[in-house]
Amino acid sequence: MRGISLWKNSLKTRSAWRRTRTNGEETLLAGPAREGLALLQGLLLCGTCGHSLTVRYTGNGGIYPCYQCNRLRRDGSASKDCMSFRCDLLDAAIAEEVLKALQPAEIELALAALQELESRDRTISRQWQMRLERAEYEAALAERRYQEVDPSQRLVTGTLERRWNDALLQLEELKQQAAEFLRQETRVATPEQKAKVLALAKDLPRVWHAPTTQAKDRKRMLRLLIKDITVEKPPLAKQLLAHIRWQGGACSDIRVQLPPNIADRVRYPATVVDRVRHLAQSLPDGEIADRLNQEGQVSALGKPFTGSMIQWIRYRHQIPKARLIRPEELTVQQVAERFRISPNVVYYWIDRGIIRARRLNAGSPYWITLSETDEHKLRDWVHNSCRIQMTSSTRLVEGAL
Repeated sequence: MRGISLWKNSLKTRSAWRRTRTNGEETLLAGPAREGLALLQGLLLCGTCGHSLTVRYTGNGGIYPCYQCNRLRRDGSASKDCMSFRCDLLDAAIAEEVLKALQPAEIELALAALQELESRDRTISRQWQMRLERAEYEAALAERRYQEVDPSQRLVTGTLERRWNDALLQLEELKQQAAEFLRQETRVATPEQKAKVLALAKDLPRVWHAPTTQAKDRKRMLRLLIKDITVEKPPLAKQLLAHIRWQGGACSDIRVQLPPNIADRVRYPATVVDRVRHLAQSLPDGEIADRLNQEGQVSALGKPFTGSMIQWIRYRHQIPKARLIRPEELTVQQVAERFRISPNVVYYWIDRGIIRARRLNAGSPYWITLSETDEHKLRDWVHNSCRIQMTSSTRLVEGAL
């Protein structure tokens, strides 16, 4: 017997726990507003699996709330969460939509609709009043017939008394039904209440954004207007699609653009890459960076362009370096190999102006132009110079070894 009693107490405890939990199978959305920074907690439904979205707090002290749905992953039906995104992205968009819906003009339309409902309520109330009057007449008629009958007629007296009693019971039941209906359905608003509603529409944005307004109060305001919100996250688009179902039965959709991830944030847009590809046909990396800075463009991190950045863009997108050397020009190494001398000798000739050379800037290489006369003169110079010949013969010996 003691075991059966413990088993019954356990069942009662589990039943009470199921009734109070907010994430059960029978409870898709949480009812009351709770503490926390997540404004839409308890209002969001997953557009993939249909279950409610939960809130996960991250960061130091949990100051960064995120909405997520991991139901399918927890059940083993999927390898990843249905969706996960920062709370402030959707919260701000929904708050703006709510404040937009509560414009004074729309409040006036709502009051006009309220007046129409009040007119209908008055008509229904009149119908209930007529039914009550009819029931009261039937009860009074039954009472009068009972009072007028001869008391000696016991059978007739009992029948009339029973009819009177039934009429009274029917009248009492009808009164209760009328009171219950009028209590639930009446929509009468006084002029003072209507004026307060219009004043609230003008002050609501200020009240909403006031630092003294707590998150729990904002949640309560939303629950007065919004029934639920179904959120979809397309796999290829960086955005959220929110289907808002208002308390009045109307529906509206909004799209919220999601911020790019770290890789997309530091990735250069296609316009910049195309511009670098075009400029790389005729300019070196440094001049390309200067040209982009003059055009007012900045790098992916908001900094001015540099030659190393341009070099990385060319490497990442396989943009070939500009071939700025002319067909008739030679490099220092090519001139040194042609005369079998050290590159230092070539630099000596350039510094003394013996040969013609050009360079784009201080860090770029020299490009040398040799005429037939220059080539004969330089060969005679190498042949008649003992110092250059010594260097040349030494290089030949080293090359042979």
